[in-house]
Amino acid sequence: MILAVRTRFLLVTTVVAASTLAAAFAAADQYLPPLPGQQPAPTSTIPPPGVDMPEPDAAASIDRAKRGVVTLEQGGRAVGFGTVLGADPRILTSLSALGASDQCDVRYVDGHTVHARIGHKDATLDLALLIPLSGRYADGLAASESDPAAVEVKSFGVGAQNRPSVAPAKVKGRVQVRAKDNTELANLLDFDAKTALLPGAPLIDPSGSVVGVTVRECRAGDAGACVVVSVAQPIAAIRNFLVRTPVNAVPPSPWLGIQGAPDTTPNQHGVRVLAIAPSSPAQSGGLKPQDLIFIVDGQPVETPERLQELIAKHAVGENVKLQVITAGKPREVTIALRAAP
Repeated sequence: MILAVRTRFLLVTTVVAASTLAAAFAAADQYLPPLPGQQPAPTSTIPPPGVDMPEPDAAASIDRAKRGVVTLEQGGRAVGFGTVLGADPRILTSLSALGASDQCDVRYVDGHTVHARIGHKDATLDLALLIPLSGRYADGLAASESDPAAVEVKSFGVGAQNRPSVAPAKVKGRVQVRAKDNTELANLLDFDAKTALLPGAPLIDPSGSVVGVTVRECRAGDAGACVVVSVAQPIAAIRNFLVRTPVNAVPPSPWLGIQGAPDTTPNQHGVRVLAIAPSSPAQSGGLKPQDLIFIVDGQPVETPERLQELIAKHAVGENVKLQVITAGKPREVTIALRAAP
């Protein structure tokens, strides 16, 4: 049986009582809760008593925030924005941005794009979590500890080449609206913006941290009709959404496509290739049965488990460099990893 070399994710499920969740969301930690498959991020930036926090550099904070904001595209057209979650490559956005589709292209601040699909959604909250299907971009944003109505906030409009452009905004207070399924929603952020904001755009405080994410909900019109309005889900609602993320909503694992075993030849170390999956990255990259893989990305390997561990450090679409011995001669092989079929 062909061994698919995959990433080992730590999948943790936790059932938390409502009172415990409420306490967790009220805690003063800076970061959104770790999603399934991720290690927890540092939990606080609050200084000890008597130690003042330095004033944030506004320009640097905006530049940092731009790196964590992505543009969602369909057919080359900007349909919304998303926020990369801290050091996690997954992207928080508004479900409305995607329309009837569950997929889109994600354009990062450096201009490169990847395809993404919805891994978790809540139509009532109008929130979605996108899973990038390749790459491992994780230069994201943290959750704000500030009162949104008490700080100057900014958001993002569409700039040149669909890149995010900073847009001044102001949180006016809290508002009650209803979802398209008529569920009453309280404590959303009512805001004004100097430009039309696409759904999913984050509202950020002066430190560049997220105070809310713009969504589309309803206000009652004539005969109870839904009049669509732009409001923002606050951090408490976002945390409530993220904590319910399914454990399988994780980026795809990189696949090499070999069956291997430790080499038993005296004075020789590595993983002997016993078989190669048809049409696999290993086959496309030129690996052959009986090749000996002894170095991966400059690191020695002696067991299939170590080989798997090193492959797992990559993302789908990335290249991995292997040093192999073929018929007694060393050579270097570069292989583009793909998701397992």
